[in-house]
Amino acid sequence: MNKKKILLSVTVTSMIAIAGAVLVINDGLNSSSVFATNDEVWYHYATVEPDETTHGSKEFWASSADGCATHQFSDPGVTCLERDFSTYDSFATLTCDDDRYVPSGNESLGITPMFSTKNKTVTYGLYPQKNVNDSSLVSALNALAPESNGWYLYNNEYYAKLSATPFKSFYTFDNGTTIKSGTTYWFKCEPITWNILANSNGEYYILSSVLLDAHCYYNSTSSRTIFGDKTVYANNYEYSDIRTWLNNDFYYSAFALGKSYIQTTIVDNSAGTTDSTNNSYACNNTQDKVFLPSYQDYINSSYGFSTSEDSTDTRYCKTTDWARARGAWCSTVSPHLYTNIYWTRSPSSDSSYVACYVDYDGSLYYDNAGATYVDATYGSVRAALIIKIA
Repeated sequence: MNKKKILLSVTVTSMIAIAGAVLVINDGLNSSSVFATNDEVWYHYATVEPDETTHGSKEFWASSADGCATHQFSDPGVTCLERDFSTYDSFATLTCDDDRYVPSGNESLGITPMFSTKNKTVTYGLYPQKNVNDSSLVSALNALAPESNGWYLYNNEYYAKLSATPFKSFYTFDNGTTIKSGTTYWFKCEPITWNILANSNGEYYILSSVLLDAHCYYNSTSSRTIFGDKTVYANNYEYSDIRTWLNNDFYYSAFALGKSYIQTTIVDNSAGTTDSTNNSYACNNTQDKVFLPSYQDYINSSYGFSTSEDSTDTRYCKTTDWARARGAWCSTVSPHLYTNIYWTRSPSSDSSYVACYVDYDGSLYYDNAGATYVDATYGSVRAALIIKIA
């Protein structure tokens, strides 16, 4: 995408001192509004004059302290990052080279994919993540009735509540509060951040940046028979509980407000995607909206992962407050604080009741060495999907 340098004349039109105000400009690109925060002056530019409904089509903010006499401005297209400009904290992270669309009003609801400026991450979907410890907010939430999806809507934000079942009695939320079993807690439903693993002509393979929930792979270590004569092993992904949960409970909750970008993906479950090309436990390919990456995905350097099975920061991943309250195991020591094991979709070639998984320190296991079987309810979920941007 070619970028055009445009000289911006800085014309101060008004001083705004109200947090959360939408600043109005006069004449498009060569006009500005200005306000002060933290002893810095920030200028607002837009290519289309805002009105009360749209607030403009494309815009960016720049600090006068950065000397932005020129700015590389172009239509950012799908690489844009829509950001909520209603708080001062948002402005403090911007630089002279940041291109931005105007906030659409849906940033906090995860309705549409919003890409980071360097296309490393995207936010999309909504899921309970952070514990709410504001007593006045909790009081207001306690007075509400649930929406049809079981969540609670308050001031255009969604919240969920849960009776906690932590794996250990000394586990804490990120804010330091001890998670007490049987106690009901509130959680804010926040946009899910996804790491972009690959992009093929606008189809993005994305992986959640955190461990969103706790769930077993399958609820038993025993094999079973279906259709009269078909043996299904406990580590069969096609008939696993976690696949069913991902494509039903999780999918319809996380993307209840918008799922049109998600593609139905033919998921390769062949032996070649597991720890051994001779894996007798490999299952049929599946067609899924949401899925787990394979063993081979997690040693694929083109996706950003180490090719070694050993401990690595390219794979270890942190649990959310919600996941810990739902029973996820987690490390309690640095540098792996709050990290946990999480499942791949790949069956181990070593045993019918073990699925390959990533350990709390990023190590990749495919046998009985880790002693984590498919019925472990303390394992976490790191979801993946394919989204398409036209």
